[in-house]
Amino acid sequence: MNIWKLTTRQLLSLASSIWFFSNLAFWLTLLILISPLKLIPSEALQRQLVTPIAHLCYRLAVRVNSFWMQQVVGIELKVEGTVPNHPNPVVVCNHQSWFDIPLAQELVSAKGPVLQFLIKRELIWVPIIGWICLVLNFPRLKRSGSETARDQDLSAITDAASALTEAPGALFIFAEGTRFSEAKRRRQDAPYPHLLRPKIGGLSAILAQAAPDTPVVDITLSYAAGTANFWRCLHGDTPVIHIHIETIKAKDIQDVGLWLDERWQQKSTWLHSKRHQYSS
Repeated sequence: MNIWKLTTRQLLSLASSIWFFSNLAFWLTLLILISPLKLIPSEALQRQLVTPIAHLCYRLAVRVNSFWMQQVVGIELKVEGTVPNHPNPVVVCNHQSWFDIPLAQELVSAKGPVLQFLIKRELIWVPIIGWICLVLNFPRLKRSGSETARDQDLSAITDAASALTEAPGALFIFAEGTRFSEAKRRRQDAPYPHLLRPKIGGLSAILAQAAPDTPVVDITLSYAAGTANFWRCLHGDTPVIHIHIETIKAKDIQDVGLWLDERWQQKSTWLHSKRHQYSS
């Protein structure tokens, strides 16, 4: 690759990152300005004014970043399936990159409910992104591995799932718990060629609180046309991102561990087909 082309790509990544974070900072400022209203103990005020404004800010931030991603950077999203029109879906996704997050937001929140992420507690200290998670009251998990921390995390997930029955919102979970890498997969001895082992605790706690007809939306993301590297995605190094969506009702998941294993096997097969498509 010549130096001019390489420089152009790096400049586009820089411009994209500035665009993304400036956009988020703008909407974060508005969220901070309305956040004192959340202290007013009026259910009608919260339901009719505060929550709709906060959710509108969220959706507009998603639409602005999606516009840049698709129209300026030129990334094409090839989507198989649709996200159901429901105020409180549960969304499960594989995790390969920080780029997964704006993709999931575009799929679910551009026209539907905002995504409520299960985040590591340390993330709230990350400028802009962490502050948005704090203002929007995303469930914060410790994930330290201790029994006490696990109990506290499950309690936080349960509370978040219960709260979503009272207001529109989609509870989003990366079941693998961390981003995929081949080294991590080998350490886990995961039986899925392109995925880590899914964890059942978080999803089990969510489904225990979910209404029987709650849609569980399973999203699979493939960066096989390029790379999942966030910086390189920002300059279009992955020109096409393939997305597969399947939905099942919460009541039809009798055994969470078995369901996740079946879904992960099917995800792995689909991801392999996309890799083969671009390697042949």
